[in-house]
Amino acid sequence: MRFVPPMAIALLTTSTLAGASPAQYIVHFPAETHARVARSAPDASSRALARTGGLRPIRTLASGGEVFELRVEEAAALARQPGVTVEEDLLLAPHTIVDSLWKRQWYMHDAKVGVDAQVAWKYTRGAGAVVAMLDTGITPHPEFDGQLLPGYDFVSNVDTARDGDGRDADPTDPGNWSESGDCGFAEAKRSTWHGTHMAGLVVARAGNRAGIVGLAPEAKLIPVRVLGRCGGRASDLADAIVWASGGHVPGVPHVGRRADVINVSMGTSGPCVSSLRHAIEDARARGSVVVTSAGNDQKNVNTNTPANCPGVISVAALGRDGGMAWYSNFGQQVTLSAPGGNLRAVGMDNILSTWDTGKRGHERSVFGYRGGTSAAAPLVSALVALMRSADPEIGVDEVRAQLVDNARPIPGRCPKGCGTGLMDAGATVDAVVEDRARRH
Repeated sequence: MRFVPPMAIALLTTSTLAGASPAQYIVHFPAETHARVARSAPDASSRALARTGGLRPIRTLASGGEVFELRVEEAAALARQPGVTVEEDLLLAPHTIVDSLWKRQWYMHDAKVGVDAQVAWKYTRGAGAVVAMLDTGITPHPEFDGQLLPGYDFVSNVDTARDGDGRDADPTDPGNWSESGDCGFAEAKRSTWHGTHMAGLVVARAGNRAGIVGLAPEAKLIPVRVLGRCGGRASDLADAIVWASGGHVPGVPHVGRRADVINVSMGTSGPCVSSLRHAIEDARARGSVVVTSAGNDQKNVNTNTPANCPGVISVAALGRDGGMAWYSNFGQQVTLSAPGGNLRAVGMDNILSTWDTGKRGHERSVFGYRGGTSAAAPLVSALVALMRSADPEIGVDEVRAQLVDNARPIPGRCPKGCGTGLMDAGATVDAVVEDRARRH
């Protein structure tokens, strides 16, 4: 260990030692002083310090400088010496999450059923990754300021689109309300703002004190509208998957940036039709991971498409108690599970995210609780974004393997098949970072 020259410390010991308790300081001495100390024997330096009543450094830094425990007066006296710099050894702490509704986001941090977001954030918050949200579109919200890339509206039917035309470059959600008798519903339904809710789970801004924080708050999101009044068509969804993954769709401008992961929180009963199967195969070949919700029908997922399509990551939902949510689809084709809330419950047992107050069109940007496998899937998509941020070279098959291998045991009951376990963002990103370090 290097020792500080006696001449410097002697000046300190003559100062008044009355005052506040000692604090830690980092002290840098002139280069010539370091050279002189290096030429002296350590034992001799130690004896010299002892003779002068001097202080010893706690340790020497690899980057240069010595760490001392000093009183304010001592630090000030030392700082007055020619060529000497004294800096407080600052006490650091983990960043406090200032988003006002963070405590209500149990699905992010709950010890039993949360996704362990804060451990993953030690490595990355998603910078450089892109998520495509294929849904009802999106509404303006403060949580999305600076978070969105140009999207597209793939709803081809004018009546379904409800925005006055078919496909266009505006993915804004005009509302998907229905009148009594529409869409097979006996009663009128208000707009769901489904896409807005899903988007917030992924990229809601962190640190703006506005409400919530998404799991990948530094990623970017491409809003892609494929659902409107009464739902949407598989043909529109297939084109949207191709487009979001960087493929060519006739009559549609090329996407500016291929999505690392494509979220599809929708479905219907039936087999995986060839148009969807081919679109998913093409997306995977271009490097885009496709994540789907398993469905809310209390049935085997093999009856629900596109969750039953080959190559997708199919996500079931867990309730607040850690067991399979009562509504969730299940079975061997489920890849893994994520928090989805209780659905029947009103309030905090569901998933809090961005929302809108409008019963028909957009009115006011707020936050609201929803549930379902639709909400579980975006959490997995956000985790994929974190993985791609931590390792841009990770392939689609390796993404799946890491999600599966690092899921933790289901904390509640799931007798019918919830995949390999509950998604674990912390363990998964940690494993991705370790694998990348080994390769490089």
